[in-house]
Amino acid sequence: MNVLILVFAHLLADYPLQGEFLATMKGKNHIVLFSHAGIWTGVIATATYLIGFDITFIDIASLFVVHAIADYLKAKPVGFYKKLDGLKGGLLIDQGIHLAQIIVLLAYKGGLV
Repeated sequence: MNVLILVFAHLLADYPLQGEFLATMKGKNHIVLFSHAGIWTGVIATATYLIGFDITFIDIASLFVVHAIADYLKAKPVGFYKKLDGLKGGLLIDQGIHLAQIIVLLAYKGGLV
């Protein structure tokens, strides 16, 4: 159940809470990118805390940095993202990275059981 709660939190933060402005501008402006990564990190950290896990500064920093880098690479696009359609392969990789973040966080916290 913990995974489902955090996947829902992820979907909430990465889609409706991002909005069109942040989605369009995060590849063009670092403040916008960091704002989106901060919103996503805050939602995931809050949901993780509310389901009963301690959240540390290292957890928050890790979630934020990985999310910001993944979104930057896709939004710019950089590296292999240049060859991918942003709404197909690029989106699948981006979402896979974010879901992996959730799995790793729960595994680290002992919440996958």
